[in-house]
Amino acid sequence: MEHVEAVIIGGGQSGLATAHALVRAGLKPVVLEASDRAAGSWPHYYDSLTLSSPARFSALPGVPFGRNRDRYPNRDEVATYLTAYADRLQADIRTSRSVTVVRAGGTGFTVELEGGGQLWARAVVAASGSFGRPPRRS
Repeated sequence: MEHVEAVIIGGGQSGLATAHALVRAGLKPVVLEASDRAAGSWPHYYDSLTLSSPARFSALPGVPFGRNRDRYPNRDEVATYLTAYADRLQADIRTSRSVTVVRAGGTGFTVELEGGGQLWARAVVAASGSFGRPPRRS
């Protein structure tokens, strides 16, 4: 089992912003993203989707969202921005990694991955959003 400081489940806006904050705090987070790139669900939304607010309100910490901060970016622009943001982060981003279960125990958490593999972390952040439907465990 691999031991890491923190695991972030989801590589969309919330997961990437969380990774940025953890890196600034001196931690080395591992971001687990189910899709093939860190952009969350954005590449899978409908073609004509645009943000409901200007780019200036949608930028993640440390990186402006384009030159025209008053425009409303479309789906592909958001996905491109998030992918570029992920590339700049000093975090371990692992794509095509689906989490099946998280178990608390002792002083941390065990994170089990689809297809096998486990990570142990002192902290886990669930930033997977509402696009997918994680299974409920009793």
